[in-house]
Amino acid sequence: MTGPTRPRSSAPAPEGVNPSRARQAVRDLYARPTLTPADLSAPLLVLPSSQEKGPRSLPGAVALEEVPQTVERWARLGIRGVKLFVYGHDRDARGSAAIAPDNRMVRAIAVVKDTDPGMAVTTEVCGCSWTDHGQCVLRTPAEGIDLTATFHLMEQMAVQHAEAGADVVSPTAMLDGSVRTVRTALDEAGLRDVGVNPSLAIHTTLYGPFKTLMKTDPASGNRRGLQLEPGRADKDTLVQAHRWIAEGADSLTLQPVMSAVDVLTRLRDSQQVPLVAYSTSGEWPALCALGTEGMCEYTAMLKRAGADSILTFAAEQVAAHLEDPRG
Repeated sequence: MTGPTRPRSSAPAPEGVNPSRARQAVRDLYARPTLTPADLSAPLLVLPSSQEKGPRSLPGAVALEEVPQTVERWARLGIRGVKLFVYGHDRDARGSAAIAPDNRMVRAIAVVKDTDPGMAVTTEVCGCSWTDHGQCVLRTPAEGIDLTATFHLMEQMAVQHAEAGADVVSPTAMLDGSVRTVRTALDEAGLRDVGVNPSLAIHTTLYGPFKTLMKTDPASGNRRGLQLEPGRADKDTLVQAHRWIAEGADSLTLQPVMSAVDVLTRLRDSQQVPLVAYSTSGEWPALCALGTEGMCEYTAMLKRAGADSILTFAAEQVAAHLEDPRG
């Protein structure tokens, strides 16, 4: 004897191969924003008013008088951080203008903070924009690294930037002791609440467009000795990260991230400090080829891989797409 016939369900057929996540109601239940504009920060490259940007211009490359409208536009989109780079002026062998009162960096920091006090400002602490030889470091007469003079310059730059309003300073040249030097200088100046974010810079060609635009290519040689070797990046980056944290780093920036996503995931597994993934200038043409949706997918992948913040020349386009995908 057969039992009563069970009524056929009126529910729609599953929309995928896994019923636990196929129905839209269940997908909506588990869905979370993969990426938000608050995950993004943008490089802000401050040029002289007369600087010809040329065909290799990068997003965020503006004259000082254009900074307010740029920052306002980014803030409206929900971008909450900028990293400031400036085209150095009055360059000499000792990078003297890097610590001159009211130099272009000091003015740029003030303009950003006057425009939007809540915008997090990180600055580059490096000699490359200020030396006439384009090196990140100061040189001895025998062309070695003048470590004492370089550290003194970095100390002064860091304190100057912080006093002008910078929230975080970023020592760029990977010199052992540099993070400790900068941290100590900030603390002694009463600037204990200013963060230090050193770079984990891997040697690559993906810095090229920035160096060309900002005229920071060394007059001779290259910076390979101040960068990590790509063939050992998966190991040496972790070692250097531990060194930086021991010296007082509050966060770390990995660059360029396009060719080091595997390193980013290893860093995330080994470190709890905030990690910034820097999609450098040489990545911009590749991102343009992907289109806006591809940029968003790539940037979301960096977040999944462990980045707490993504510093990218695509920040404005990605944020605008997240705000209005139909736009």
